[in-house]
Amino acid sequence: MNRLSLARIISVAQWWKENAGLMQVEVAALEPLLWREGNVRVGHVVAKLKAMGFRVSMTSNGSLLARQAQELKEAGLDLLRLSWHSMSPDIYRRVTGGGNLEKLIEGIRAGIDCSLPMSLNRVLMRGHTTDLPDQLAFIDQHQLRLKLLDLYWTEESAAEYDRYYITPEEALEESVASGYLKLIQDDGQQRGRSRVRYLTPRQGLVEYKLKSTARKSNDVCDLCTKKSNCLEGYGDYFRVFPEGKSSLCYLRQDLAYSTYENDTFVIAEQQPWAQELRSSISSTPLRLVLEGRCNFNCGFPDTVSSWCLKQGKGYQFPDRSGVILREYQ
Repeated sequence: MNRLSLARIISVAQWWKENAGLMQVEVAALEPLLWREGNVRVGHVVAKLKAMGFRVSMTSNGSLLARQAQELKEAGLDLLRLSWHSMSPDIYRRVTGGGNLEKLIEGIRAGIDCSLPMSLNRVLMRGHTTDLPDQLAFIDQHQLRLKLLDLYWTEESAAEYDRYYITPEEALEESVASGYLKLIQDDGQQRGRSRVRYLTPRQGLVEYKLKSTARKSNDVCDLCTKKSNCLEGYGDYFRVFPEGKSSLCYLRQDLAYSTYENDTFVIAEQQPWAQELRSSISSTPLRLVLEGRCNFNCGFPDTVSSWCLKQGKGYQFPDRSGVILREYQ
């Protein structure tokens, strides 16, 4: 199955609510705006979750946003996070594996026009941050939030990781030194990694998480061979995937287990993380990966290698070689 059905979405949400889970759900990557069941689009899913009392956020590449922004606004979406990894149309196309920057900007403007709550995400890559001041100016102009993301390590991207990795501190160094960004106090967030936040002159917000503060002190992380490369730690979210498996870990497939009987969400007590989930469910966000396809395949702008966390898990992506090799072979 390449997507979570509406019945399965409602089932896990109802189970979560009945078991006193944190009423916060993120509709996550792959691309959720591709999700469709008959004539029903993802805005309907958002409306259903809102009616159940959830705070709902979504992460999207924004390529289909222009035609769905109003629907998401009317559904009550609390926040839409848009991935915008470069201000350069050419670099953006190469990073995304063929994406059109104009479509993203068109979607952002549609969101602004209908007052859809939005923020921006950007994965940082060494050698491709000279346009960051222009992006800071954009979020300053529109009073948006920009979240700078550490490049995630994956087995598929390991060969290129060291070449491209750059810390958020280094990427922002000139903007901080010039006084354009002003450090503000952390909000005291207790869950997940600590954050560093800056304000632009007109109250745009720039933030990043501190890599060194990931929670990796439990038994699972202590024994994990990927611990040194993990950014989030075990239990940062409870993730439900399109094929019906669920996990408390983003990096390891072997920690994902089947959690559906037909369309009914069920957690068997013998599942390794069942007890841990029940003990922490009131403070753990729910993350639903609705769609098993993406119309982008994000990676390094100079190679065919992808850094997408969903690679190697049987999901569907465009072929990056059609974009990259024409220029570099």
